[in-house]
Amino acid sequence: MLMNLLQIVISTILIVVVLLQVKGSGFGAALGGMSGGSVFRTKRGLERTLFQATIILVVVFIFVSFLSVTSQG
Repeated sequence: MLMNLLQIVISTILIVVVLLQVKGSGFGAALGGMSGGSVFRTKRGLERTLFQATIILVVVFIFVSFLSVTSQG
């Protein structure tokens, strides 16, 4: 039960972090289109922090999911 609740919380935070990343680039870029800027740019400040938080949250989510499955079976 605790693992399921933890998965829900992590997935909600992950969704919010991903949506915050996409917010600045426009809706077309979120669907795979190119934004008006350069294709290759360096992530700085909040953008870099959100990117790193996304990676960490994905790893934690996969780990919690794995633990959830192994503890049930």
